[in-house]
Amino acid sequence: MAELRCAGCKKYMRIDIPHHGIEAEKANPHKVTGIAICQCGVGTGFEIESDTTVYVSGKNSYGFVSGTFSETVKTLYAEAELSFQSGAPDASVAMCRASVETALADKGFSGRDLYERIMNAKVVLGDVEVGLAHASRLITREAIHRGELVPLSDIPSMLSATVRVLNKLANATNVQPPP
Repeated sequence: MAELRCAGCKKYMRIDIPHHGIEAEKANPHKVTGIAICQCGVGTGFEIESDTTVYVSGKNSYGFVSGTFSETVKTLYAEAELSFQSGAPDASVAMCRASVETALADKGFSGRDLYERIMNAKVVLGDVEVGLAHASRLITREAIHRGELVPLSDIPSMLSATVRVLNKLANATNVQPPP
């Protein structure tokens, strides 16, 4: 049993981790990932591997997405946050990637693949945002296409990077990329 302090109301929450049942048999016996949700509604993700426990607050520390995007982009990013707060890091990175891909398409950037769309968006993205978008692309490629699991503790950085890229794209008018 573990106790967590809520990032919202500061009360203590208890987490009981079951060690039996069908789901426990399928799970990695050396790693447990989950979420503790306080009565106030704030979630705190946790990951326990070997003798190390990592707690990641569900409090919004990664920024806010500008309101100038389509409902699809906003929904995809909201799902990234919800996946993180639910202790599902791989789903969170997939939704981060989907929100960036959709935002690039909404702003008129096209290409054969995500790499090319990001490179075409250099006309509005700065070097930092291009680097963050490519890092995000590579991390999600490992998670989605190669089955590499993303640690829960990496997700706030991924969400922050996604917010920065999306907000930079939000300021761009629909631009046709160079040939």
